[in-house]
Amino acid sequence: MIEKIKLLLVDDHTVVRLGLKSYFATTPDIEVIGEAGNGAEAITRVQQLQPDVVLMDLLMPGMDGVEATRQIKAILPSTEIIVLTSYHEDENIFPAIRAGALSYLLKDIDPDDLSDAIRRAARKEAVLNPHVAARLMQEVRGGRRAEEYNPLNELTDREMEVLQEIASGKSNADIAATLFISEKTVKTHITNILSKLHLSDRTQAAVLAWQRGVVKREEG
Repeated sequence: MIEKIKLLLVDDHTVVRLGLKSYFATTPDIEVIGEAGNGAEAITRVQQLQPDVVLMDLLMPGMDGVEATRQIKAILPSTEIIVLTSYHEDENIFPAIRAGALSYLLKDIDPDDLSDAIRRAARKEAVLNPHVAARLMQEVRGGRRAEEYNPLNELTDREMEVLQEIASGKSNADIAATLFISEKTVKTHITNILSKLHLSDRTQAAVLAWQRGVVKREEG
């Protein structure tokens, strides 16, 4: 008996999910065990169903695919995530890969190639759209596009405010007083900032903020 790959579909367009579900009904080794219309719903479904692979759209209402990917990998690291999207710009590619996506594919992919990518993901093997692969190679090589990518773009407005205060040398208590929030909330924001920027402590965050011009040195 064939051991089927358990697949979860995540896309905010019902017609897309129906089309994918119909296609995978013809593949004997891939079983669609559930679907979700946004990132928050995807996290709930992953916890309930524990799929082998998640086919993840990026731009969805509410929680997007990047944040959903980040949280799913934290909750269930063994589940592999394939991004399936129409967008191939750097501001979409890099955050998705950094969040933990194994593969990044575009929606014009041939259905048979998509099935193959899912089988590869189940074996922990990555598949990248050629355009996306070229962008990642430029980043690895320190190319121009990599220089244009700013990791701070992943932060929310409030997280940017907290980062500015960190870079200014303020304590958690001072930040809380300045932004009119609790120290617990400040700690939560700092945890999210370090996670999104892949940093280990607030000193590294402050250094990155200075390097990126988040805080300007005063003249005189």
